[in-house]
Amino acid sequence: MTAADPSCLRNKRILVVEDEMLIALAYEDMLTGLGCVPIGPAPSVERALLLLDDQVPDAAILDGNLNGQLSTPVAQRLCDGNIPFLLVTGYETMATADPVLRQARRVSKPVNPRRLLIEMVEAFCAC
Repeated sequence: MTAADPSCLRNKRILVVEDEMLIALAYEDMLTGLGCVPIGPAPSVERALLLLDDQVPDAAILDGNLNGQLSTPVAQRLCDGNIPFLLVTGYETMATADPVLRQARRVSKPVNPRRLLIEMVEAFCAC
């Protein structure tokens, strides 16, 4: 793994879409520690879409499976808005079956925090 400079993440508004509350809280803690502004968490597709109606994040961390529902509508909305996101999933087969999710940058569950940080810097800080 390469070294990641997380300073580029400071003040970025990051939407957290995750149905497992402990994981969502861990993401929020990590984001706050990096100087980001977490939005959410959104535990469902419907809640995530409502948040996107009200706010425009700089980026998103998106669980691929939200209580048995693929997060495709959220991914599509993010793509349509040119908002970078990381797809975090333990269901590789489900994610790759959907064209919108297949093209997304992915982080596998269980999440390695260092890998997540590296992926966030690469995905969210590109010029």
